[in-house]
Amino acid sequence: MSETKAIAIVGGGAAGFFAAIRYAQLMQQSNHQFQVHLFEGSGRFLQKVRISGGGRCNVTHHDYNIRSFCSRYPRGQKEVLSPMHQFQAQDLVQWFEKRGVALKVEEDGRMFPVTDSSETIIACLEKEALALGCKLHKNFFIESIVKKTFGFALNSRSGETFEADKVLLATGSQPVGYNIAKALGHAVTPLAPSLFSFVIASPLLQELQGVSFPKASLLLEVGEKKKFREENPILITHWGLSGPGILKLSAWAAREMKQSQYRATLTVNWVGQAFGHVVDELSQFRQNHPTAKLSNRALLGLTKRFWERVLMVAQISQDQLFADLSNLQIQKIATCLTGCVFDVKGKNRFKDEFVECGGVDLKEIDMKTMQSKIVPGLFFAGEIMDVDGITGGFNLQHAWTSGYVAGSNMAL
Repeated sequence: MSETKAIAIVGGGAAGFFAAIRYAQLMQQSNHQFQVHLFEGSGRFLQKVRISGGGRCNVTHHDYNIRSFCSRYPRGQKEVLSPMHQFQAQDLVQWFEKRGVALKVEEDGRMFPVTDSSETIIACLEKEALALGCKLHKNFFIESIVKKTFGFALNSRSGETFEADKVLLATGSQPVGYNIAKALGHAVTPLAPSLFSFVIASPLLQELQGVSFPKASLLLEVGEKKKFREENPILITHWGLSGPGILKLSAWAAREMKQSQYRATLTVNWVGQAFGHVVDELSQFRQNHPTAKLSNRALLGLTKRFWERVLMVAQISQDQLFADLSNLQIQKIATCLTGCVFDVKGKNRFKDEFVECGGVDLKEIDMKTMQSKIVPGLFFAGEIMDVDGITGGFNLQHAWTSGYVAGSNMAL
């Protein structure tokens, strides 16, 4: 083993693979002898990549304005500016295209491989790493790391010891990564789940799972003072509400929601229109179609099932004619559509893109290099850091970017 050119990467996810590939590329280009050992504690590499986007892999987001892109990180938005200037979403798209993996943009800006399969991304990364000579170790659980006079000693659960000149911790939200970081002198900010759905029990939502609302406006009130707003699609589920709007609210309010034990008040405007506008539209329809039955005319882009449920909650007969709809009844419908108040009773993790809020304190990391300010030769990348984004490809992009920057600087 080369005395000065051996590195260890702990964690076989997106950040770890990207760091390994970048390091090996640079060392190969400069004709240096090197060894890259990547250790994954489980039996599968790139597991979060595999399940991202429902198995399609939401690789990144099609926002190439770096400042705008970085505004999507509830924690770390200022700190990620520097690394994103080194390697951003557009660079990632080009990186994959050079390796024969084309990406496509969906209407909401999310980017996926054209194959709609995360296995395309996984195969590309594994092939690239192996072609560059990276040693990939599955079921190799690194339990502790000790800083030595020169380099590091990595101790595995099975009793083996591995020595490396530099180490990258890319263990995601696994507790072992935080424990190793703490043992090496780093602080870890309070951890809390992010990107979760809301548990809500309401007659309005019962048996309507699958009904979506593309233009919803949301207000989440946590405690007495904390208010969070979002305008994005939402979805009724078996247990309450989910969809991009809810997930983004959960990200911005992650710490506050944990402190409140996931109790909050959510006000939903299902149609994203003002109360007065909805009243006017219903009144105009009453004038133009007086003989129409309420049950036969779902308005404002709503599904028939949801419209009927609104009438039920407003205690208005479905058999009633629009001509018989009073101004007070119109106001009751408009209130239900624009200011529906729910008690949030808990959370459900979003399995396509779950993420942890909190991690290694960014004040202790040089964000231009991803190197520890406390332990020379120790680097960080990915979710282990106190950086997390909203849903839409932002968390994976942080993994790619921080891995790229870490790999680049480990090669120096």
